[in-house]
Amino acid sequence: MVITQFHCLVSLARERHYGRAAEASHVPQADLLALIRAAEKEFGHPIVKPGPRFAGFTPEGERLLATMRQFLSDAGDPSGPMPVVTSEIVVAPLLQRRSVSPKRLCAPGPGAEDTDLILQAALRAPDHGGLHPWRVLEFPERQREALADLFEDEKRRRDPLASPADLRLAREHATRPPSLLAFIVSPRARSKVPTREQWLAAGAALGNLLNAAHQLGFGAIVLSGERCFDPVLAAQLGVRPDEFLAGFVSLGSVVEAPPPRRHPLPAQVWSSWMPATGAGTGARQAAEPQKLEARDSEG
Repeated sequence: MVITQFHCLVSLARERHYGRAAEASHVPQADLLALIRAAEKEFGHPIVKPGPRFAGFTPEGERLLATMRQFLSDAGDPSGPMPVVTSEIVVAPLLQRRSVSPKRLCAPGPGAEDTDLILQAALRAPDHGGLHPWRVLEFPERQREALADLFEDEKRRRDPLASPADLRLAREHATRPPSLLAFIVSPRARSKVPTREQWLAAGAALGNLLNAAHQLGFGAIVLSGERCFDPVLAAQLGVRPDEFLAGFVSLGSVVEAPPPRRHPLPAQVWSSWMPATGAGTGARQAAEPQKLEARDSEG
């Protein structure tokens, strides 16, 4: 959603009238209505109730409006004069997202409605062919002890000399998170879409899932580790031989913020291509991005 649409909808929420909202947004009323229709098409749901006069927002529109008001919360009173919405404000939730360790999470986790929104966001990720080559498996609270048994068994298979503390930690990985999901990649073997593109689509969906959880006020992290490669555990979870257990997603309310960390600069992952010069050397002229140290921690 572009900043102009953002302004128009917030103005409409304040003015409760198309004409006054158009005046406040400094656009003709016809343009305001066109911007709203474009936003509805992008959002995938009606935002305002139908009719020649403004009759209020739909439930989906109210949820979208709540998200917008959160964007504005640091800029002043949402009921006061319209603040300037900068690009930095619009992308702030993406820049602020962090992975949050399960030890920093507490109940409550996402409810049914929040989980549905999180999955809707995942389904909006780029997806060549619309294959949705992934699925999500939820572990309800009443099943966690059984999952802990499986995690302990997997640890024993991997390390027959595992200490009681190690086994206890393996069990905690199943029981500690307020909400726990498994993210499973399911490539479509007979599709014309290359497998690598299906993996990219699954990764994009997982990114949307994490960002949506953050937008809703929850902390989240994806943890993989060696248990994701255990064929016995995979079979016990119903993961088919042609599928891949990518990781376990822990979700919950943030009880303690993760420590600050340095983020790579855009220049470290950006380069500009230039055509090769010289006699058949095919040498690349673009600067290679710096290699970044892999991290297995809160990011």
